[in-house]
Amino acid sequence: MWVKPEEVLLANALWVTERANPYFVLQRRKGYGGGGLTGLLVGTLDTVMDSKTPPYRILHQTPASEISYSVSVANNRAEIHKDWEWIEQNMMETLGSFENEEDATEFVKCKIESMFTHEHKTGEVDEEVENYKTSTRKFMKLFNMPKEEKLVNQYSCSFWKNNIPRQGWMYLSVNHLCFYSFLMGKEAKVIIRWTDITKLEKGNNMLFPESIKVSTREGEFVFSMLLRSSETFRLMEQLANMAMKQLMQEGGFEEDKSIVDRTKKRTPKRMSSIKRDLDARARSDAFRSAFCLPLDEKLDGDTDCVLWTPFNKQHVWGRLYLSSNYICFASRVDIVEQSMVTSQRQVRKRKVRREHPIINSQVRDLVTVVIPLREVVLVEKVDNAASGELGTDSLVVTTKGKHNFIFSQLPVREFILQKLSDFLSKVEEPSDKSPSRQNSTCEPESSAPDEIQFQPALVSVFHRRNSDELSARETIKEHLWNVHFSEFGRGVCMYRTHKTQELILQGLPEKFRGEIWMLFSGAINEMATNKGYYRNLVEQSLGKYTLASDEIERDLHRSLPEHPAFQSDLGISALRRVLTAYAWRNPTIGYCQAMNIVTSVLLLYVSEEEAFWLLTSICERLLPDYYNTKVVGALIDQNVFKDLINENLPALHQKLEDLGLLSMISLSWFLTIFLSVMPFNCAVSIMDCFFYDGARVIFQVALTILDNKQEELLEAKEEGEAMTVLSSYLENITNKDSTMPHIAHTSSMCGSLAEKKEPSVDVAVLIDDSYRKYGHISNQDIDKLRLKYRLQVVQHIEDSTKKNVLRSVQTHTLFKGKELDDLFILFKEEYLTSCYWRTSQQPADMGDKFDPSRPYYEMYKIDFEQFKTMYLSLSPWASGPRAGHLAHRTFKFLDDNKDNMINFKEFMYVLGVVCKGDITQKLKLLYLLHQLSPHELEDMASPSPTSPASSKTVESPESAVEAADFFDSDASSVDALQDEIVLPGDPVEETQEESQDTQSKEELPSTELIPDQDNNKKADSQGAEGGGSQIVGGGPSGDVGLDVLPKPEEVTAEKEAELQESLKKMYAKKRELNRSDSKAEFKDVPRMSQAQFIDMWRTLYDMFTDNEYEQQLYHSIATVGTLLLEMGEVGKKFYLQKSVSESSTGENSSTKMESLSEDVEQLKMEESKDPSNSTENQTKEDSSSSQSELSQLDESSAAGARSSYSKPDSDWSISFEQMVASLLTEQPLVTYFEKQCDMSEAVAKMRNRRLITRQSSHFPEKKK
Repeated sequence: MWVKPEEVLLANALWVTERANPYFVLQRRKGYGGGGLTGLLVGTLDTVMDSKTPPYRILHQTPASEISYSVSVANNRAEIHKDWEWIEQNMMETLGSFENEEDATEFVKCKIESMFTHEHKTGEVDEEVENYKTSTRKFMKLFNMPKEEKLVNQYSCSFWKNNIPRQGWMYLSVNHLCFYSFLMGKEAKVIIRWTDITKLEKGNNMLFPESIKVSTREGEFVFSMLLRSSETFRLMEQLANMAMKQLMQEGGFEEDKSIVDRTKKRTPKRMSSIKRDLDARARSDAFRSAFCLPLDEKLDGDTDCVLWTPFNKQHVWGRLYLSSNYICFASRVDIVEQSMVTSQRQVRKRKVRREHPIINSQVRDLVTVVIPLREVVLVEKVDNAASGELGTDSLVVTTKGKHNFIFSQLPVREFILQKLSDFLSKVEEPSDKSPSRQNSTCEPESSAPDEIQFQPALVSVFHRRNSDELSARETIKEHLWNVHFSEFGRGVCMYRTHKTQELILQGLPEKFRGEIWMLFSGAINEMATNKGYYRNLVEQSLGKYTLASDEIERDLHRSLPEHPAFQSDLGISALRRVLTAYAWRNPTIGYCQAMNIVTSVLLLYVSEEEAFWLLTSICERLLPDYYNTKVVGALIDQNVFKDLINENLPALHQKLEDLGLLSMISLSWFLTIFLSVMPFNCAVSIMDCFFYDGARVIFQVALTILDNKQEELLEAKEEGEAMTVLSSYLENITNKDSTMPHIAHTSSMCGSLAEKKEPSVDVAVLIDDSYRKYGHISNQDIDKLRLKYRLQVVQHIEDSTKKNVLRSVQTHTLFKGKELDDLFILFKEEYLTSCYWRTSQQPADMGDKFDPSRPYYEMYKIDFEQFKTMYLSLSPWASGPRAGHLAHRTFKFLDDNKDNMINFKEFMYVLGVVCKGDITQKLKLLYLLHQLSPHELEDMASPSPTSPASSKTVESPESAVEAADFFDSDASSVDALQDEIVLPGDPVEETQEESQDTQSKEELPSTELIPDQDNNKKADSQGAEGGGSQIVGGGPSGDVGLDVLPKPEEVTAEKEAELQESLKKMYAKKRELNRSDSKAEFKDVPRMSQAQFIDMWRTLYDMFTDNEYEQQLYHSIATVGTLLLEMGEVGKKFYLQKSVSESSTGENSSTKMESLSEDVEQLKMEESKDPSNSTENQTKEDSSSSQSELSQLDESSAAGARSSYSKPDSDWSISFEQMVASLLTEQPLVTYFEKQCDMSEAVAKMRNRRLITRQSSHFPEKKK
């Protein structure tokens, strides 16, 4: 790459000259391929400092000058040689004509500058972008990662290895945590999958300053001396949390396409685009959480501003947040320092004081506003002179309710106005107008006679009262809320202040309860933007059966059965529709017990459609992952609750742990939001606060309950006594303000008490105490603890799943113990790799991976490319060029349901037979693999494995990388998107000529090997058999077919005796096998045709490649193959004549063998009558026939074949029994197939294939 010429004073410092001419020198940086102490030192410094100095450069210098000028730099030898050759071809002759060296230098500088300008004429090079690209290439080369793996960021740190710190660089990618260090020739490399991490901890002490400890099942890794430890830890938490979520959602990392678009914003590239996008994702999550917005809403920008609040006529300083559908404002927030981006392109950069919008309900005069753009009718500027006290740079937002919101002191008013105009132009007006909120709770929705009638709030139907029936307390509450609405506004655009919370803590009036729930939960926004969605779901799911249908029907009559609304068909039908519609909307969750109890309470206070959207908010935003099949969210919050008890009630924590009570109480309390453990009218008051303040309310109330009964719980001797204490307390909580009749809870853990006990506490007092004692616990604190414990909970679930999977397959495979355990880990890793690198598209039915009706071993499936990768790496049969062909056959053999996927049980079965099976099992598998028809093998939509050359060209980049690892190839394929980069410690690269010479020398032995092996096998076979027909295989090459070489003149009585002896041995072996319990092994095994036999023998020749007894095995296989070919010819007539009678009478295997032996005997007696003529003619015929039968394996020989047989003989066949008996006569083959293989080493090698050390402390010097 050409660079602008710059002066270089010390041309030889830390550099080695490789080429030189009178005007230029080509230099290589020490430490990049050179040996010696200086090279090690330079390489170490460049690695530790992450030097971006390219390892190659070209300098211009003249003999009379001490100053040199850099003209070109490169990351690899090929690139620098290209520039060097251009210089020699285009500049040297011109430079030679200059008499003055200064003129030559000026000419070089001008020429190189013009080259540089031409090379970069498309625009200025962003140095930071280039540095990130260099880091990415370095990361991919160091850790052998494919292009699909995205580097997020890198940090300098020390890794403690064997109690010794190794200074290096931590690379954080989307799916891996990696570390690399190169110190004085010693390399340290760590690769950890995020899905393997069980715990992340941050520490800071004398021994490990600014450290982060990463725990996995295999050990702990400590990284210290991080310059930005907080940023690093936060990013690690985010990546690990994403991995855990994707692990539970059966997917793997799904790149957010909208976030990819946001990388185009013109901001300084101070970090990788993925790092910026992950930061944007974190801020969007916090933005949605703070303002209770839909899950698909993304923060577009934010800025400081002032809001005019008309209710107290003050200016409130805060922050404005914009998204494509909402304008939000929050004041008085806790803020941290970060770089502010106002929109998708940077308009202005400034330091602000916060990262996440935090609503601190304890701060007075706090105000929060959420304005949906669907409610906005006008946005306009206010002139500075006319605004007066309203401030400068103001915008006025007018809503449909005729409310004006005035935002002033906006730093970029024009741009914000333009953004809002763009957003408003894209807002679609809902076509379906819904009735007003007040009316919706009083009357059923009007519908056509044939349509389903949705129910209003069931309280209005079953508990209707007149205004004069209301209690004084209820009347006062309604009056206070009416005053509040008149002062702060009503509906989604109301000003939300501390007074709002005070009213909620006093209890909501029944009249406004449903409206307030919808407003503060955010469900009102989702319903408003999805008009008609619920009705469509109900219609789609009507009469449809799902996995959740039976469970829903079973629980319908258990949902608040004491309330009259659910003793009638109206309430039951509404409950059924809501639960079924949600199961239809979200099949991943479907239906979970406790959803029925929560939904039944929702239906009392809101309409049917509103109940659906409230349930959606609870399941997907307020209590995420609570109601899926694994109740992951509830288990995480159970650990969060334990942590909070340990912090706030340490004495009680240990007691509850000893009693084992924490897990029991937390799940029943949290899943139903206390509805199942305390009277319904009391739990509703807790739900009022829950919809306003979120999940923190549940933890506050739970801690308060334990605090109030702490003394009694500490005195409890056993679990039952402690449960009685809590149950009695919860059952007798009262609500003095309730207008509903007393309805006891339906908890199964608390039996009904015979005697009436005194009330324990009023629920209003309980809630007030919870805010006073534990109001310091914020939702942000809860989210941090959830991040901390999500790793542990998900990994615990994965461990349980693993045990279940292994238990389900242990009767179907020959692997046991640690081997089976290691193979499952590897199988799962390969599955996850395909998910998050998308090396293969998973089938549509993989979404219900955790379907309880499916066996455990169906949870993970792999496609052919993954199967081939593992098979070539693990199978002892995977050797030679036809290994891919055998992998293809094995895959199709296992794929019974033709979905092109293999589950764990199937993989373990076939690998168990290959590695641990006895000789009969292995031979039967090999035999059956070659029984597949060509049509079955062509079913797969993949390149033909019989052509290694063609398949190599279409393999994915990942497959190419894996294949290189499997065969330990020194030549690595370069990724199309990855420029080759030289790293410190890399050996000196050879020149093109040297590499070509070396390549030709390396290829020479392989080209000479085939004839040598063929000759050796010929000699061995002739020496053993004394002539006759013999099979010569292509050996490892696989290109030479099986040729039957005729030696007709040597067929003598000796040959006949040998054949007879072989038949006797074979028959004896069969009798021995028949005496054992192996008859089932031979039952219903079809006969093998000649084409299948030829293909199987080719496979056998490949399997013996590189075996230590290769020649003996080749000799044995040639002998057995010859015998089987002759047996097939001899038995052809016999089998054709006897096949019908055999199928009807069911003759056993020994009878067939005796008949075949007699037939061979008769044939030999006829030949012995005229050995000079008949034997010779017969042998010639057989040889000619065999040659023509096998000629299709070699197209070149097929063209010249003159025989009448152009295809394999369709009448020729052998049985599995004949093949087994023949192979058992050769001891080398018996030894080979009886050998048991240990998988531990192969599995470890495959799992650690990215950790292969490239460098060593010794570097070869460049050849002269």
